[in-house]
Amino acid sequence: MLSVKVKKIIAFALACICIALSFSGCANKSKPLLELEDNEISVNLFELYLSRMKGTLCTASHFGSAAKKPEFWDTIVDAYDKTTYNTVYTDMVLDTAKSYLAALALFEERGLELPDSYIEEIDSELESLVDNVAEGSKTTLNSILAEYGANYDVLREAYIIEAKIAYLREDLFGVNGDKVGANLIEEYYQQTYARFKQVFFYTYDYVYETDENGDNIYYTEDGKVSYDTTKTLKKNAKGEQVYDENGDRVYVYTDENGKERIAYKIKDAKRHELVNDKGEPVVENYQGDELAKVVDRANNILDQVKEGDTIGFDLLVTEHNEETGHEKYPNGYYITEGTQYAAPEVIEELFTLKVGEYKMVRSQHGIHIIMRYELEDGAYTLDEYEDLFIATSTGTYIFMSDLIDKLYADYVSSYKEKITVDESLLEGVDIKNAGVNYNY
Repeated sequence: MLSVKVKKIIAFALACICIALSFSGCANKSKPLLELEDNEISVNLFELYLSRMKGTLCTASHFGSAAKKPEFWDTIVDAYDKTTYNTVYTDMVLDTAKSYLAALALFEERGLELPDSYIEEIDSELESLVDNVAEGSKTTLNSILAEYGANYDVLREAYIIEAKIAYLREDLFGVNGDKVGANLIEEYYQQTYARFKQVFFYTYDYVYETDENGDNIYYTEDGKVSYDTTKTLKKNAKGEQVYDENGDRVYVYTDENGKERIAYKIKDAKRHELVNDKGEPVVENYQGDELAKVVDRANNILDQVKEGDTIGFDLLVTEHNEETGHEKYPNGYYITEGTQYAAPEVIEELFTLKVGEYKMVRSQHGIHIIMRYELEDGAYTLDEYEDLFIATSTGTYIFMSDLIDKLYADYVSSYKEKITVDESLLEGVDIKNAGVNYNY
């Protein structure tokens, strides 16, 4: 009978053989897939990148568990050229890998060196993985990473490349873009943003709390029912004064049908909106004549709009607009095509318009009559637009990250053109066959 010690030796040997097979089973695995000058991205690194992308796409915010099935990746997304998800996302990861390699060449060209503290932090992170994920065994960690075409050294290389890219971007653009020139910021703003104003009409109303007669209940600022004390005091069958749950006297009136109703004081009072299980306001869309009236109003305003007449449109906004945002931003809203706006239909149509052009747009919220305005120079620097342009988390422009991404892409584009790809190594190496990597 084998001793415990011998069993451990055999188990260790088998683990090593399994790992060796996973890398040596295909001799091409360790070869460079992408090359640029003295830098390279191996097939192993590329497989790791593929597995990361696949892990992202298998989350609920993307395709979910459906993406774990091999047949999913054969889904055709472009009927014209029969392109599949597999092709689309494999090519996307390949382009990202090229960007990484281009960054390494640019990193060296600028004479940069990764500080020792960065390397120490990476090694510390890897040691933590060995201890917490692989019970202190690098061999065990390698067996886990093998599913993603990687091992300890490949993962370390990936971490170092990412650190170099972050260091390069900071060298080029500074912390939070403080090295980006004002001219580049203004140019990006002019190319990316649109300014518009609108006359908006609601096609729904909120559903409010009602009493037993179906009448809206009105409340005072302190949350008590707002009664019209000029009306009649409510009494019960015994002729006794009636009080509500707050101990306040109830006042009533008699309607045209002889029915007693609660007399609410509406002036300086407010109603309480009903909300659903998600905490969202309950709304009721206009129907029939009520909706027709809104459409007629909107068409009447539309007939008064003239192309390029911003002064006339300003008057219409002031007199007829039902949304209150224009009071805070009287000179208009600034958005990009990627802005998370409540009515995406407005963004879609706005960016088809030239300055001075207008259009009526329908959304789930109502009817929008929009006009595109000329951008104000440096609007992002003005205090009145701080909410639209400044990120509270960084204190800098919300578009700075996108601007840096664009500038960075411009920097590396010329290097990417010089990259050589060993196409023979790509056979069978794709996102369809990659592991699902959530963690590494």
